[in-house]
Amino acid sequence: MKRYGTLAAAALLLLLFDTAVLSAYNLFGIRPWLLLAAALAATVALNVQSGILVALIGGLVIDAICNSYLGLTAACYLVSVGALYLFTRRNHPKALLLWALAAAAVLLPAPIEWLYSYLAGAQFRALQTVLTVVLPNAVLTGLCVLPLSKLFDWAKKGHRDRI
Repeated sequence: MKRYGTLAAAALLLLLFDTAVLSAYNLFGIRPWLLLAAALAATVALNVQSGILVALIGGLVIDAICNSYLGLTAACYLVSVGALYLFTRRNHPKALLLWALAAAAVLLPAPIEWLYSYLAGAQFRALQTVLTVVLPNAVLTGLCVLPLSKLFDWAKKGHRDRI
């Protein structure tokens, strides 16, 4: 129970860091989605329940702050967490494969967001959006999963027993 409280606090702290620091510093509008990277790292390092908790809390807080459809970001994050869990449930991949799987998991909820945007009346070019925004952000988010999964390693039961 203590671990889940710590994960919820870490999710809110990473959300604050993501919105306050990373929104001001980006390279040509490209920046990682840090909270999604934390949810994916918790899925890989701990278990799927931890990833779901971080994704659900972070996604709902983002929706509450940004006045978007309530639950849309949380649903997209949960799709990514579920996809990464399905990709890695049988084995623990090496760093390069983990990066590629995390980047692929980040790309999966994009059609859900496009469908909601289309139903809301938004007009945009899907291919241009994928190439200039979604794909670079997915690559950076996949790269952020690697060090965050090492940080979440401390929460494993074996590590706490040794300390």
